Amino acid sequence: MPPLALHMVVAKEIGDRLHHPILDANRGALYLGSTTPDIRVLMRCDRRLTHFFDLSNFEEQDGVAEFLRAQPHLSDPSRLPPHMAAFVAGYITHLVMDEIWITQVYRSLFGERSPLGGDAWANILDRALQFSMDEEKRRDRAIMDHLASELSRTDLGIDLGFIDRETMGRWKEVILRLANQLPDWGRFQYIASRYLREIGIASAEDFAYFLKELPALVEEAIRYITPGRIREFLEVSVEKGIEAVKGYLC
Repeated sequence: MPPLALHMVVAKEIGDRLHHPILDANRGALYLGSTTPDIRVLMRCDRRLTHFFDLSNFEEQDGVAEFLRAQPHLSDPSRLPPHMAAFVAGYITHLVMDEIWITQVYRSLFGERSPLGGDAWANILDRALQFSMDEEKRRDRAIMDHLASELSRTDLGIDLGFIDRETMGRWKEVILRLANQLPDWGRFQYIASRYLREIGIASAEDFAYFLKELPALVEEAIRYITPGRIREFLEVSVEKGIEAVKGYLC
């Protein structure tokens, strides 16, 4: 699913276009919320517990509706402090964006029912493509500096119920480090390690060689999905995110 910087950039675009006073006054909470479904890497829990979406279920699902049903204390923004409402709005943008990638991109182009059959190589292409999209956004240091600045001012008094405050504090530190880091393809080894091992890339030497081939790999992935489809994914993520956040805040 889309990496964290990309999630924050899309949340920023949604906030910029909505001009909602709660979001404008609590940008850091919006951005932190837009990354938080992936806190499961710290919690070491099943993805369904933070994304409210079952990857093994190919029927239509609505992660946002399930999230708000599962956490009714977060469902009414008028009863929340403004920074909490902004945080939940950011959380919603993440769920929307992930679902669009899964249902409109991954399953049709890379997954088990796609022409590539969902094998290890298909998943490496998928992750290389996502990482390159993230890297492109992270090269814009003006945006990343803005994200880091707003995140640093975020009130940590965030109690989701299903995520404790200590873990949220640790997560904020992770996201701040990410926002302040320069793009680094070396992190791709961690992201794609399981699939790399499946195709025999396990040693440091093998991975160093693989990194040299990554530009060609990314080009292959972009040719396969097409630049137009990438643009469409980002545009739909913003449009559907705006729709979902407006539905929540209004």
